[in-house]
Amino acid sequence: MDRTKFIQSSTTTRVYEKSLLTKSQFSRMIESDNLENAIKHLNDTPYQAYINKLSRSEDYEVALKEALNDTFRKYYEFLPSPEVVDLIAMKYEYHNLKVIIKEKISGLNYERMYINFGNFDFDKLKEEFESGDRSKLDSRYSEVINDVYDQFLEFNDPQNIDILIDKAYFEDSKKVAEQSDVDLFKTYVEDLIDFTNIRTLLRCQNQKKDLNFLDRVIIDGGTIDKNKYRDFLFTKVDENSNLFKTSRIYYSLKESLKEYNLTNSLSVFEKSMDNYLMEVIKEAKKVTYGPEVSFAYLLAKETEIKNLRIIFVSKLNKLPTKFTRERLRESYA
Repeated sequence: MDRTKFIQSSTTTRVYEKSLLTKSQFSRMIESDNLENAIKHLNDTPYQAYINKLSRSEDYEVALKEALNDTFRKYYEFLPSPEVVDLIAMKYEYHNLKVIIKEKISGLNYERMYINFGNFDFDKLKEEFESGDRSKLDSRYSEVINDVYDQFLEFNDPQNIDILIDKAYFEDSKKVAEQSDVDLFKTYVEDLIDFTNIRTLLRCQNQKKDLNFLDRVIIDGGTIDKNKYRDFLFTKVDENSNLFKTSRIYYSLKESLKEYNLTNSLSVFEKSMDNYLMEVIKEAKKVTYGPEVSFAYLLAKETEIKNLRIIFVSKLNKLPTKFTRERLRESYA
């Protein structure tokens, strides 16, 4: 990517960064007595316009989705290369592909499960798929849709839907990162694949899956050779495992795997992954201008909204503040 094309967008993004919520703002929200008071702390922030539209505090999810969607749309409009946004937004696109196929197969309506972010027109794709003429499908998704649907017709295994679409998502992410020739993008995708594969391995162990199943779900493209996972399917994976000892994510994984082996819960693992990836994108703070600046901001915004969701869910369910703090992700600000 031509870095000089990102001078204006980088300058604008640095201004947006100043409006990201701080740790002290999150702390005050966590200490609030109830959901309504927690939401009030978003007054005089960019979220105020979205919150003011709500008739009930309990509908906060509508405001959070709209805020994130507007951010994606804004960046698609003014960035010189949409791939910067694609790298983040495509996980929602592939989620929608799953929903489209599951609707077709089950005959049920899963409209509430769609996530309409970015420039992905899932209504159009859904219409093309339901027409029965798969030659009309968007070329970007036609191969994976046809592959998934044909395999389901042959094997009648709904699990194949998630497996094949997840693999296609990571292949697409890897391709976008490689074509961008931006080191931060490549590091982000490779580390995300490593985390995802280790989480998948742990789930396979817990569910007592065999090697054939593991081969189907492990994703290629990380820093850890995909064939290496076969050697650990029947071996306890702990903080000293040779599986990932030479990888970049080693130190981030150590504590979370220790916790996993005590509780059999992946919640700490998920948080460690998010926090590690946040540290990766903070490298963009050292960049004067370039695609990294906007990429980091978009991920920061996404994480910020995830943190707001954690706080609001906790308040709605009257969960202890300690529980909420333990699940909050590291912020960019």
